[in-house]
Amino acid sequence: MGLLIGHLFRSACAAPIAIAAAILAICGCVKCMRCRARDCMCCKRCLRIVGHDKFDDFELMILVHEATFERKEEKKTTKVRVSAGAHQVSTQNVSNGIFQQPLHLTVEQGTRRINMDLMDGYSRVLATLALDVVDHVLGPKTLKPEQVYPMLQKGSKGPRNAKLKITMVVGAGSDTERGLIVNVSSDINILVRQQLRKVKESSSLKEGSSEMDVLKEACAGPLEIFEGLGKTAQVYMAVLGPPSARRWMIGIWQDKKDFAARKHAPTEIDLLKIQGVQADPVRLNVFVINYYDESRVRQTISFRRIDRARDVWVEILHLLVEKAHVMHKSMKKTKSESRGVSKRRGGERS
Repeated sequence: MGLLIGHLFRSACAAPIAIAAAILAICGCVKCMRCRARDCMCCKRCLRIVGHDKFDDFELMILVHEATFERKEEKKTTKVRVSAGAHQVSTQNVSNGIFQQPLHLTVEQGTRRINMDLMDGYSRVLATLALDVVDHVLGPKTLKPEQVYPMLQKGSKGPRNAKLKITMVVGAGSDTERGLIVNVSSDINILVRQQLRKVKESSSLKEGSSEMDVLKEACAGPLEIFEGLGKTAQVYMAVLGPPSARRWMIGIWQDKKDFAARKHAPTEIDLLKIQGVQADPVRLNVFVINYYDESRVRQTISFRRIDRARDVWVEILHLLVEKAHVMHKSMKKTKSESRGVSKRRGGERS
């Protein structure tokens, strides 16, 4: 009797158990397809072919310039986190809201939004910004540099009027400025070309300006100079050259007004006497210029970047020094050739 009852019980329960297992399996498959369907290459290709997904996987470089907001404290530690689907990158913590840091983000096929969060030093979200991948990133023919986006305040205690200034670059384009830049990483390449393009669009350069003129305009801006014992002061750096100056040199003024008023620069550095421009290996925003002064004494001067990435300053200064040496050699060769011609003419007359 016990065996018979047990057999009847198992037979009666077998059908409901099988149905339940089937339902669980189907639900599990549906959930898997909904969440990770693009992990399957066949599904991924089908979604792209039928037009459900508007783009393939791509790499996005985001240069985070700065975040501005109403603040009670003079200094507040913040960072920016950027996420797209399962991928996420973050800037370093800063206290003044100026980041000037490039971030590389993989945007997978099917991702709808790129989320940018302004966070405090404890990784709490203060404000957020959501950009549609198709409308804001891939839709425009050209992405304008240094775009300012208003951010949505997160909670009642979040900062008011938060804005984020960023530059987005999809892949690597073919720019006319690329000929100036060789043997540098893709990050620096993109940032330097952006700086050169910005100069061409905003400055009063004439058409047909030389590469040296473009570099001269690009190497002008505010910096913090180290005066000793950890003290810093804000200065303005610019490059002078012919015909306004006898030689190509770097000038350091107290501010931009002094430079615009054509006052004498308290510190001048001959480009031909620069031994090297190096990024500080310990301080991420600091670079150093080693040079010889008029008395042929080796000097070292350190700067901290303000308005652009540190490596942009380093690379443009490298290019300026190289161009100055090339021009100097060319001038010496031209002078020597002209002297030789004049000597031959004098011999023929005699």
